[in-house]
This record gives sequence, C-alpha cells and structure tokens, in this order.
Amino acid sequence: MYKIYIGVAVIAAVLTASCTNSRPKSDDRLLMFTGSYAPADSAGIKCYSFDQETGEWSLLSAATGVSNPSFVALDSANRRLYSVGEDSGNSSTMNLLTYNEDGTGLALCATDTTGGGAPCHIILSPDGKRVLTANYMGGSISGYELDSAGYFCGTPQIIRFSGTGPDSLRQTQPHLHQLSFIPGTSTMLANDLGTDKIYVIPAPYNGDGMKEIAMKPGSGPRHTTFDSKGKHAYMITEISGEITVFDVDSNGLTPKQTVVADSLGAEGSADIHLSPDDKFLYASNRLAGDGVVIFSVNPEDGTLARIGFQPTGAHPRNFALTPNGKYLLVACRDTNGIEIYSRDAETGLLELRSSIPTSRPTCIVFD
Repeated sequence: MYKIYIGVAVIAAVLTASCTNSRPKSDDRLLMFTGSYAPADSAGIKCYSFDQETGEWSLLSAATGVSNPSFVALDSANRRLYSVGEDSGNSSTMNLLTYNEDGTGLALCATDTTGGGAPCHIILSPDGKRVLTANYMGGSISGYELDSAGYFCGTPQIIRFSGTGPDSLRQTQPHLHQLSFIPGTSTMLANDLGTDKIYVIPAPYNGDGMKEIAMKPGSGPRHTTFDSKGKHAYMITEISGEITVFDVDSNGLTPKQTVVADSLGAEGSADIHLSPDDKFLYASNRLAGDGVVIFSVNPEDGTLARIGFQPTGAHPRNFALTPNGKYLLVACRDTNGIEIYSRDAETGLLELRSSIPTSRPTCIVFD
C-alpha cells in the first residue's frame, strides 16, 4: 500500500465548469455534445437534443473546422465548448466553439496549437480560467489561460514527462491520457499510460510540488472518476484492464481494492463512470468482448462487486449517463453509432433501446 500526500487549495466554485447546467433541473431536455474522429471539413462535433425521460433525440447543429475532435469539454454557463484536435506533432490543436442556448449555431471561434502531439483529453480548471489537454503522443500536458471571453491567451504552459514502462510496444514513452481535479481542490491528477503513473500536480504549478502515484507495472492508467461526495476515486487501466478504488481525503489518495474489468485480456479498457446515486459503477472494454462491465458499489466503503456485463457495438471508447441516471449512452466508434441503453435504477443493469447513427463517435458530454 502507498499514500500520496497532497497540499490542496479549496476553492469556492463548482468542481468543474463543465458541470454547470444553465437550464432548470426540472427540464428533462438536455443538450448532448459529441466528438469524433473526422477530417476538418466534416461535421466532427455535433449537438443533439436528448430527452432524459423518454430517450428521444434530434440533431440540432454541427460544426466543421476541427481535425479529429475526439474529446470535448463544456463551459455551460457561458455556452462555450472546447475541443482537442487529436493530430500528431505540431498540427495538434485546442479549439473554442460557441453555441446558442437552444443548441443551435454551434460554430468554431478560435484555434491554437497545444505544443504536444495527439491531445486525447481536454478539461477546464475548476475556476474556469484555464483549459488543459493531455497529449498522448507528446508525453505532456498543455495549459492555456483564458480571457474573459474564453479565448486562449499567449502561449501554453507545457509540462513534459519522461520514462517508459515494461510493455515494449505500448509503453516506449509517456502517454498522458486523462486529466481530472480532486473534488473541492485545485489539485490535478494526470494519468500516464506510458509510465504507469498518476501525477499529482498542485496549482498553480511552477515546477515544484508534483507527486507521483506508481501503479502496477504494465497496467497503463487511463481514466479516473470520483463519487459525488469526493470520498472515493476509481481509476481504470487500459492494458491490464483493472479498476483500482482509492480512498480520498485531505491527506491524499490511498488504494484499497483492485478488481478485474477486462477478463479476456484484450488490453483495451477505456472509460469509467458512476451512476448519479453512486450505487453502480460502469466501465467499457474494447478490442475483444466489447461492452460495458457493471459493478455494484458498497455504500459503506466504496468497494466494488461485479454484477453484470452489457455487450455493445464495436470499440466503446467513451460513454455517459444522463443526469437523472435513466439512460447510459455509448459511443461505439467502429460501428458508427451512439447506442442508447435504459438503466434499471434498482439492479444497475442495462437494456438497449435505440441507436443514433453518426460517423466514428468518441465522446459524449451532456449540458
């Protein structure tokens, strides 16, 4: 067992700008934004209307101009969307788009370079004043300050990493895969698939104070999610296909359990999310036995027990639950569709309802 101690700065703000919802909570009509792998001249970013009570949907608007917008993040309060442009080398970008309150008029407003290849994840800081990307091929994190209109200021701060892992094919360099903020703090976690580490980064970061959490060699840390109270964190590894449960408190992150998500050894585990009531955890697997694994969550200590599996379309890279927990939507990249599953709130199990046809979807975000 190991423990990382964190100096935290508590902030009186929402945990992430993307969690702000500008419509009344009683309104079941959500805006759903999707990213994809697409050329810049295609409509790679789309906005849908999605009714979280009925599961009905309609396309509202779409935007061109971004090459491979594989992940997006929202500043809902200001109707801004930020997207990566997951290209290699110097052509990789981060992008600002705006949209109308009703989801129409989605349009590209600004583009700037990340300084790191293949950005695969993007996030806003808790105070909404910075936007950051995890650069998979760049082995780095890029961060821009934002002005009052949400535009990128100056040049990006770039945090570079070094090292390798034991997998001679997939861990020859750092591969930053996801960024997240510990709830109630400005401390950032950065998952590095290439070196089997989670970096714990204080803000503002001036080159000092970074900590490391060393995960199992060859595991490949990918995505982390937190429960609604910020008491537990759940991290999925892509290569080993495991989920580690952490206790979270003001002193740090302490691992307490590891369970298998990928029982086939396909080395393609991807995304991870909790139901809104924290009773069930879901994780997606790709490359073999594609689908979503379902776990129940012990309400006392946050530990997991596997209770089910839902097959999906090919390559479920990312998925999302509606805020009311009634539906789970899966971006199935290689079968060109977003599958809509109804969710049993008592059992946690899923049932396929319908599918939204769309080219190579990779990301789903609700507003």
